[in-house]
Amino acid sequence: SRGALLAEVPRLQLLGVNAFFGFSSEPDAKNSNQVIAGVDQGGLGLPDRDYYLKTDAKSVQLRQQYVEHVRKMFELTGESPAQAAADAQAVLRLETSLAQAALDRVARRDPQQTYHKMPVKDLAALAPGVDWPKYFAATGTPAFADLNVAVPTFFKALNTVLTASSINDLKTYLRWHLLHAEAALLAKPFLDENFRFYGQTLTGAKELQARWKRCVEATDDDL
Repeated sequence: SRGALLAEVPRLQLLGVNAFFGFSSEPDAKNSNQVIAGVDQGGLGLPDRDYYLKTDAKSVQLRQQYVEHVRKMFELTGESPAQAAADAQAVLRLETSLAQAALDRVARRDPQQTYHKMPVKDLAALAPGVDWPKYFAATGTPAFADLNVAVPTFFKALNTVLTASSINDLKTYLRWHLLHAEAALLAKPFLDENFRFYGQTLTGAKELQARWKRCVEATDDDL
């Protein structure tokens, strides 16, 4: 069911999966003596919203390369080529909907645009498709009454995505983000394909870091 699927979101996020949105503690931007809870836009496989929305030739080509990467990764899990291609398109479609509601980097430099402190019930009004009390309980967070909703319009759009998308598309999206989050720890074909796109295509890296460097980096990140 949709409810059971959404109950997986906090579990995946605790594993480090970038599923739908971000949730963390943060300093209260208007009260430096206090740390508060905060939710923010997220859930994209590409580095920034503009990768999904720009229409120049380079951006269009990069999106095509991204879809091809997602397709290859799904094929490595055992999906048929046709199913993997359909799933890759579903991922792009859903992520594009999230990107359209996200603030761009220039807007996010203005602290006023990412500070909207409100009671939890007001977040529930923005996105009633998420059982927020159940979500917060699943993350193991201490009780709180208020939080910062960095981009309220994003959570309105997220609610539409969660309620209007098919369950199969939502499942496909979560499977992709779990696969992407763990790609560096999987078998060599997954590791190589992940590096081909995120290392070579996106950043221009020439070769994969030595295993010992990746191990140190992973340990450092966890600490």
